[in-house]
Amino acid sequence: MRQPYRLESITLRDVGVFENTHFDFPPIKSAEADAEKAEIHIFTGPNGCGKSTLLYALAAVFDVATNEATATPLKGRFKKPSSFINYRFNGNNGVTTNHPQKFYPEKNINPQTPEDLSLYYCETTFGSDSALNFAAFAYSGQSNPYEKFDISTIEEITASPFENALSFNSTVRPKTIAQWIALNRSNAALALQDGALEEIKRYDLALERISAFIKSVCDLNVSFRLERNPRSVSLIIDGEIVPFNVLPDGLKSIIGWIADLALRLEAIPWKEERDIFSQPIILFLDEVDIHLHPKWQRRILPAIQKLLPNAQVFVSTHSPFVVGSVEDAWVYRLPDPQRLVCRDPHIAEVIEPTESAGGKSYSVILEEIFEVKEQFDVETERQLEHFYQLRNAYLKDPQDIRALKACAEKVSEISEEVDAIILMEMRQIARLTKAK
Repeated sequence: MRQPYRLESITLRDVGVFENTHFDFPPIKSAEADAEKAEIHIFTGPNGCGKSTLLYALAAVFDVATNEATATPLKGRFKKPSSFINYRFNGNNGVTTNHPQKFYPEKNINPQTPEDLSLYYCETTFGSDSALNFAAFAYSGQSNPYEKFDISTIEEITASPFENALSFNSTVRPKTIAQWIALNRSNAALALQDGALEEIKRYDLALERISAFIKSVCDLNVSFRLERNPRSVSLIIDGEIVPFNVLPDGLKSIIGWIADLALRLEAIPWKEERDIFSQPIILFLDEVDIHLHPKWQRRILPAIQKLLPNAQVFVSTHSPFVVGSVEDAWVYRLPDPQRLVCRDPHIAEVIEPTESAGGKSYSVILEEIFEVKEQFDVETERQLEHFYQLRNAYLKDPQDIRALKACAEKVSEISEEVDAIILMEMRQIARLTKAK
């Protein structure tokens, strides 16, 4: 059965580049896929179109700090004292404003929070022992990959699983991750010493799932190792021991956020007992493809869909490899703010979702989603454009072909691919002029 704890819509009023913009988040279409894959919503568009602001606004729904008007990623993006965010979560409406305690009767803006979110704020902020129905987390590809994963002593982790959980850039806690892995490995070793085989399986499970996730994205065989002298965490990658702190940025980024998520999920008192990666969560990923090779970019969302079958995931990206990587997802193309026309601010602009581009070629995705029609570099496109101008002029008045031939010879030297295009064009020109 589909997890009911999901964001259904949001309206941003005078927040960032959004004057009055509405988004609906429908569930994925396939009922069968809904039970097996995460629900994914992909935001894309030009620089400055508001992708990060939209993610910050969505995360603010679950962030009690935002409702207390303290420092959050959204702070500073409210353009007016009367700016607000309307949202619908789990069948209930809510409002977040720039000043949570203030009521604006002239605009009918009354800050309100659905009951289930009020309970969530209380439980995540004050450390209630009450079991949770769902949880929300936010990560950014922009987070610092150079912070060290160091440990000095192996200790129990006392930090709250909700500490900076919605901060994006500060969510990943490298030292806590290293401590978690070290504690996990040492407990597994002690369980082995005592012959407690079932306990070993329990300690191994989360790290094995992370290793499988890395394998599906990076095609690397990875396992985690605790070094004794000096005490540190290393990885065994395809049989070679690699210290955590010297990992490539892309691999460190992936391990950082997925391991951080795992240790948070493991520490939460859940209402329903099940595999931690199958718990109902809302996940925000801001430009998670940064630092990743295109091969890894096209695999990251399918791996997330499989790992987190009961999650609602919101992703921002500039990558056609990410947009074209999954089926059963929704894509939202945010407009270029430089092209915005004057609109009635009282009528919300609705950004309609389109079905994801799984099954489409990257050239089609580039043209349809990213509005990139060019196939070559800027200089090659300039020379091809000059050739096409001469071609069109000659077809109108086929008297002197010398300038066209000279241009064709020069452009053909750029590459074999361009040469094939020019050869095809010249043959077409010969057929057309002969027919005339």
